[in-house]
Amino acid sequence: MKHTGFIVAIVASSIALTAGAALAQKPGGMQRAPISFEQADQDGNGEISKEEFASRHEARFSETDANSDGSLDRDELMLSGEKRLEERVDAMIERFDKNDDGVLSQDEMPKPRDSKRADKFFDRADQDDNGSISKAEFDEAEEHMGKHRKNKSHKN
Repeated sequence: MKHTGFIVAIVASSIALTAGAALAQKPGGMQRAPISFEQADQDGNGEISKEEFASRHEARFSETDANSDGSLDRDELMLSGEKRLEERVDAMIERFDKNDDGVLSQDEMPKPRDSKRADKFFDRADQDDNGSISKAEFDEAEEHMGKHRKNKSHKN
């Protein structure tokens, strides 16, 4: 039973990875709501100008700035994030709910595109190649991943 926590972590990671892959997140973890041509073509002339293209950023800021003070506080960002998360979850259920019951069963959950990634992580963490990951190996892998995430986030 000492590996129960690790198993739970692997299962949770698998769900997160498959959901993330299913939702096709953008680099850096930000998922932007898709914009239609009609939304981008603000003057309705059938073409998107550079100005119209660039103004989408300003529009998103204004949509998020609920109190119109020209700044985004934590509450505004949280509300915006929650709204986007809700939209993503709804889209995921709509996309993968094969029997239209409003929930996703294990069979309906998207499968990882590349299960080699999980295998690679396990193999790296299992430094002594005994087929299991000790607490020390787990802690070291977690520390390594934390450093990797920090380095990756500083590049964006």
